[in-house]
Amino acid sequence: MNNERISNIGKKPWSYRVGTIITGAIILLGFVFQAASGGMELQMVGFPWNLISGIVFLALLILIYLLWQKHPVIKELGSIKAALPAIIGFTFLVLLMGFVKQDVSAQNEMVKLLGLNHLVKTWPFILINLYLMILLGIIILKRLTPFNLKNAGFFLNHFGLFLVLFSTSLGSSDMQRLTMNCYENQTENLAADESGRVVELPFSIQLLNFSIDEFRPKVILVNNKTGQIVQNKGKVQFELLDRDSFDLSSYQIKVEQFLVSSGKIGEAYRAVNDPGSAPSAKLKVTGSADQSEISGWVCSGSYNMRPEALKINDNCSLVMLPAEPRKFSSELNIQSQSGKNIKTTIEVNKPFHFDGWAIYQLSYNTEMGRWSDLSVLELVRDPWLPVVYLGIFLMMAGAGFLFIYGKPKNGGTDYVA
Repeated sequence: MNNERISNIGKKPWSYRVGTIITGAIILLGFVFQAASGGMELQMVGFPWNLISGIVFLALLILIYLLWQKHPVIKELGSIKAALPAIIGFTFLVLLMGFVKQDVSAQNEMVKLLGLNHLVKTWPFILINLYLMILLGIIILKRLTPFNLKNAGFFLNHFGLFLVLFSTSLGSSDMQRLTMNCYENQTENLAADESGRVVELPFSIQLLNFSIDEFRPKVILVNNKTGQIVQNKGKVQFELLDRDSFDLSSYQIKVEQFLVSSGKIGEAYRAVNDPGSAPSAKLKVTGSADQSEISGWVCSGSYNMRPEALKINDNCSLVMLPAEPRKFSSELNIQSQSGKNIKTTIEVNKPFHFDGWAIYQLSYNTEMGRWSDLSVLELVRDPWLPVVYLGIFLMMAGAGFLFIYGKPKNGGTDYVA
C-alpha cells in the first residue's frame, strides 16, 4: 500500500478491503510480537490491577469518542466495514484453537514459537480482542444518542457482547482451577493448581463416602499365542454380560451364573463383598462349527485378585474385561471458616456451588476401582463469571427486542446489527 492509499484511509469511506487489511495487519503484527517474545504465554495482571486497567481503558475510549467523534477514522471504526472483518479475524483465531490442541506442550517448533498451543494467551488474540472491543465501544457510544425503544435491542445486543469480551479478557488471571485429593473420613483444605503450587482454601471438605455404579463387564476373545484380541472383519467384537445367551464370533455363549462381587473359593467363585472382590461369571461355550462344549469361570480381577480367563481351545480364550463405571459420586461435608456446614453429593457434570466455588467430581483411584477410598475433586473459582452471564443475558434480551421491533430504520445499515 503506497502513501496515497494510506492517507486516503482517513478521508474516504472505508471499504471491506480496508477493514480486512487492518484486521489482517493486527493479527500479523500480533504473531510478529509473539515470535519476537519466543512464544511466551501472556498473563493478565490479577485483581485489583486488572479492574483498574479495565476502568482506564473504558475512560480513554469514552474520552477519545467525545473529543473526536466527528473524525472520519472514528466514524469508520463504528461501521460494519470495520467490524465484520474484525469479527471474522477473531473467529479465525477461535477456529484455529479447535485445530491445534491447547494447553499442552508443543512438539513443533513453529507451533511453539507462534504460541498456537495457547492462543488465548498470545499477542494476536489479545490485540484482535482489544481491537474488537474498541469497535464495539464506538458502535455502542454512537447508538446511545438518540436512545429509544427500537435502539434498545441493538444496544443490549452489542453491549452484552462487549461485556463478555471485556470480562473474559480481564478475568482470565483471576480464575482459579485447583485439584484436591480427598480420602474417605478425612478432612482436607489444601488443593494444587496446574503448576503444582499448593493453595489453602477458605473452607474444608470431608469425604464421607465415595461410590461407583458400574456397567456389566464385557467379554472378548483373545488369541492364546499372540495375546491379541480376536477381531471379526477387522473390528474388535465384544459382548456385555447383560443377557442369558449371545453369540461371539463363531461361538454360542450361555451365562449360567453371574456375580457382581465375588471371591474365588477353591475352583469356583462365591458372592462376597469384601474389599477387592470382583465380578465373575460361569459361562458355557458352544462351538458353532463342531458343537463342542466347554464350561468354566471368567473373572475380571481387581487390585488384589488375579483375573481368570476361560480357555476354549488351543487357539483362543474367553476374557472378561474390567467393568466400566456408569457413574461415580462423592458424599461431602463442606465446612466454611465461619462454621457453616453443608452436606451434599456431587457427580460427574453435577457440581456443587459453595461461596463462589464450583466443586466438580473429577476422578478417583482407577487401580482400586469401585473400592477406591480416594475422590479427586476439581475446584473452580471465576469471580468474573457473573459478568459473563450478564453479557449473555443482555445479548438474549437484545435478540428478543430485535425480533419484536425489528432492525432500527435510522442507520440500521451503517452499523453492525
